[in-house]
Amino acid sequence: MTDSTTNIPSTYEADERVAARHTVTLADEKWRSLCTQHASTFVAAERRSVSIQTTLQELLNEIVHRTKPSVKRVGWALDPKEDEVHEYDGEDDEGESKTIHPASVLLADLAEKHRLRRRTLMQHSSLLELLELPSLMDACVRSSLYEDALSIAGFANTLERRHLMETSGASAAVGQPEAKTGEEQAAEQHKKGDVVAGVVSEIRRREADLRRQLIHRLRGDVTMPQCLEVVTALRRLNGVELEHRGKTSTDHDLESVHAAMEMRLQVDFLEARDAWLEGGIAKVGSAQAAISLGDKGGSGSSAQAEQILDGIERYRTRCFEIVTQFLAIFRGSFATSTSSSSSNHDHSHALLSMWTARRIQTFLTTLQSNMSTYVQDTATLRDALDAASFFASSMGRVGADFQSMLAPIFEPRLTEMIVGHWTDGLNGMIETLKACRDAGVASPLFGTETSSGKDGNGHEDDSGEMQSSRTPVPPRKLLALPPLARFVNAYLNGLNELRRCLLPGSFPSIRSAHLKLVSDAKMALQANERAVLTPGSWRS
Repeated sequence: MTDSTTNIPSTYEADERVAARHTVTLADEKWRSLCTQHASTFVAAERRSVSIQTTLQELLNEIVHRTKPSVKRVGWALDPKEDEVHEYDGEDDEGESKTIHPASVLLADLAEKHRLRRRTLMQHSSLLELLELPSLMDACVRSSLYEDALSIAGFANTLERRHLMETSGASAAVGQPEAKTGEEQAAEQHKKGDVVAGVVSEIRRREADLRRQLIHRLRGDVTMPQCLEVVTALRRLNGVELEHRGKTSTDHDLESVHAAMEMRLQVDFLEARDAWLEGGIAKVGSAQAAISLGDKGGSGSSAQAEQILDGIERYRTRCFEIVTQFLAIFRGSFATSTSSSSSNHDHSHALLSMWTARRIQTFLTTLQSNMSTYVQDTATLRDALDAASFFASSMGRVGADFQSMLAPIFEPRLTEMIVGHWTDGLNGMIETLKACRDAGVASPLFGTETSSGKDGNGHEDDSGEMQSSRTPVPPRKLLALPPLARFVNAYLNGLNELRRCLLPGSFPSIRSAHLKLVSDAKMALQANERAVLTPGSWRS
């Protein structure tokens, strides 16, 4: 019994070892299967680890190679036994040898840089204000605060003069015995001026925006004080630009630049006001609008006349306003000038003369086109002539009277209208006679009315003696000849139209047209008589 009890633990331990050995075998087999399954991953990881080790070794070698000269120079600079300046015999990356200063010099340089940074930090708020100048000027331009914007532009010149010009002057003065020290100082000053140069460049771009906005304002309806304000701002802007250019130019160059700027300002002024003149008024003969007004209600001819007269009046008002503004602003600036700038006054006068001549020529061209297209009665023609004559006389106050150029426009149109009435009457008579011949009727030429001047009691009618000798009574004989009476009525209508607008220059052409009319009427009557008297030409 004792033996049986003692054999149990040994048997249990044997079973434990067998199970553990079996477990180890299973784990080994599982590990081998995993290694076989992920063999490519292990190979890639091994290759990458080798590559990383190689790269790190190369980087370490590069760092050592690059820092070794600097470490050696620092060791020489910190050597307490040496107070002299060493000439490093090695070469840096740029292939240049550099001078090694003692530690005291290097420490003094570091202290100076630290002091400069502390002073910069103390001016932090001022630097922020300086960096905000371009944005502030942009806001002033968009808000039409021209005075503030010009003040900022002037301050940009002050910044440039105080900082950038001093930097360039210092760099020019240092480049003598110690070339290296001069180069370092110039580079340091250049770095100091980078912020100021950027701010000044931004402000210069805002100046161009300010100029465009000022010129754009002249394209609108501005009064004389507003126009003077804008031109004054443009002149101040030219002064800022002239001050900027004056740092590198001679006095003679500055004078010529100033004259060119003034001339350019005058050209920009006239171009902007010309755009306002073109865009703000209706064309002189905008009869399309008149026709639309006539369709909505009212007489079409009266609407056309109203539109044409309104266009002439508005054109006159705006042209005269532009000329007076130009003379008041630019001619006054040369009133007290010296003889050297007298040529500028001549240039401004010539520029104004060219602009005025061009505007007058445009007006006359448009007026002539509209007169021949939309004016159909002499009353409208007379009103347009009066308005155009008043325009010409108004421009005469500034030396641009063009009344003599109106006659070639209105006189041919008057002749066309008068001759048109006569031609219509003659054509109507010819058509009536032709219709009568085609119908075989000759009676329209012979009415039943008597052609005598007696009344119903057989007495002579002396009512004609009561009429004015200047306006004779129409002969009653015409009542017996209806086609001829209509022709005479058309002839008299033409003369009545002529009476409304008498232009002496058109009389010769009207006389020639009158003689031709009488000749044509006589030939038409003779031709009709031959046709009527020809046997078989018409039926009774």
